[in-house]
Amino acid sequence: MDVTSAINSLGTDYVSKVSQAMQDSATGSTAKTDSTFDSIYNAVSGLLDSTNTYIQQAQQAEVDFALGNMTNTHELGVYQQKANMALQYTVAIRDKALEAYKEIMNMSI
Repeated sequence: MDVTSAINSLGTDYVSKVSQAMQDSATGSTAKTDSTFDSIYNAVSGLLDSTNTYIQQAQQAEVDFALGNMTNTHELGVYQQKANMALQYTVAIRDKALEAYKEIMNMSI
């Protein structure tokens, strides 16, 4: 398993999902408001599920390595790096969402 290609594919997958959700919300009209929220919610839910999957795979790879079922340290490193990057993306998205929420709450009407 090539480390660089695995990490790049993870990054582009997350970025494309988030970009698509943001484009859907930017092009939505008032009639599409519910579907826009649904698409953003589904994208975020999918990202959280993917992050959880990557973390579980990394934990299983660590157990397999400790038990001697996996001897390739590169493969273990790939699993750990995927989980780390997925968690970093998730935290960054959470931070931006909270920042946007705070700005909306501070708007005067």
